[in-house]
Amino acid sequence: MKKTFWYWFFRILVGTTRFLWHCVLSFKYGGKGKVVSPVTNPLLLKSATKLAQEIREGKLKSEEVVQAYIDRILEVEPLINATGDRCFEDAMKKAREVDDLIASGNYSSLRCTAGYKAFENVTATRDAPAIAMMKRAGAILITSTNIPELLANIGTVNKLHGTTCNPYNTNRTSGGSSGGESALIAAGGSVLGIGNDMAGSVRIPAHFTGIFSHKPTRGLIPNEGCFPFEKLEEPSKPSNSEISKHVSTGPMCRYAEDLIISMKSLSSTSGVTLNFHEKVDFRKMKVCYLKEIRSPMVPPVHKDIANALKKAVSYFENRYNITAEEVRMPSLYDANRCVLNILFQCMTNVKEIFLGGEDLGFSEKIDFLKALIGKSVLCFSTLVFFNLSYFPLWYNKDRAPYYQKMLRKWITEFDKLLDENTVLLMPTSPLVAPYNSEVILAFPSTCYTSIFNVLGLPATHCPMGFTKQGLPYGIQIVGRANNDALTIACAVELERAFGGWKSPGEI
Repeated sequence: MKKTFWYWFFRILVGTTRFLWHCVLSFKYGGKGKVVSPVTNPLLLKSATKLAQEIREGKLKSEEVVQAYIDRILEVEPLINATGDRCFEDAMKKAREVDDLIASGNYSSLRCTAGYKAFENVTATRDAPAIAMMKRAGAILITSTNIPELLANIGTVNKLHGTTCNPYNTNRTSGGSSGGESALIAAGGSVLGIGNDMAGSVRIPAHFTGIFSHKPTRGLIPNEGCFPFEKLEEPSKPSNSEISKHVSTGPMCRYAEDLIISMKSLSSTSGVTLNFHEKVDFRKMKVCYLKEIRSPMVPPVHKDIANALKKAVSYFENRYNITAEEVRMPSLYDANRCVLNILFQCMTNVKEIFLGGEDLGFSEKIDFLKALIGKSVLCFSTLVFFNLSYFPLWYNKDRAPYYQKMLRKWITEFDKLLDENTVLLMPTSPLVAPYNSEVILAFPSTCYTSIFNVLGLPATHCPMGFTKQGLPYGIQIVGRANNDALTIACAVELERAFGGWKSPGEI
């Protein structure tokens, strides 16, 4: 009875607050924001897989493709503000020397700012392993993209580059932390990108902008060079391995088949055989689905997302004559606090971890108050995250044994649920893209994605459609550890059935 009372108390309180703030922002923005122009160049409508094939066959020139993407970036950037440091000239040079790309040098001139103004002069000294592997496979880097300040947001805003907007409605967020990447890819300014996911940071932006993304199995792809957690230029400093094990590096793209070629490259040093080349017999696959996570702080699932999940389940049932199983997981009731407590237990000093060990002379508590009147060196959303560890409602180190026990229960439940032929379909987020100023209230919804970071399981986001307002949405496909090939194969199948990405301006 007591638990039920507090559930509805917080559900009503949080839901009312979110509704009232949404009404204020709807009145402020006064209708729909701008939408970027449709993609018209046919080169931009080809997957990376097809482009690479046509370049190898001599049907296309690499220089022509790169120039098309540069032109598109220049066209859409004034609206979405997605890019960071550009390397157009170097990209064109590499395109002209594509036959010698494998032997090319590093992109040491690009900055690694983590979206923080104090880091604006920090530059890369060499390629991170994930970037090096993509380059060896023939990828050409055009630009870095915008991220939230110190990665501490599910929207993309910082005081260095400003706010990145959603290409389908510039009043809405593109997500975070890989929001610049998702916005640029969705707008047709890039065909393929790489992001880092600690609580959904490649899946949530993909969900908000209507593209594909994949969070790999823990340890499958190296995270070294994920600034500021793992700085390559300072090997003498101890690795933040405890927090880094919950971070995954993964691909983002408009076409599901590009997840396959990128994962083949990114996982090439893992020693794990993923069998991307094997055809999946979906008639032998078991489909489970989770409609929602019932938690007082988490918003209800948007009706279009709920319908998308139902359609995906029905597709597999009808197309392959299988019977899907609905699962309920009451153990996820306190998922947000469990995940936060597990992450904070990995960080003896939250500020030190996110600042890469630098002491930049500000106080989380004092600057939190300064941020209320716009006087802090940091964004308000960043300071909210830094200060969560001081709020007993969210973090209580004395309850660490309880949350570790909860994590062990999750591990047991998902291990029992998922075998090598089973996938779990569920919402990536219960929300469609919020307004840019509304993102902070959406933070509790990250439990849909963050649980798989602490579990280390693979999860693929698949776009499924658009609301009447033209906002994208999708679902995620979760599998057993090292079963990445199956979740991606399901995304490829759902793309065939429901169409996948669609160009802004054509919805």
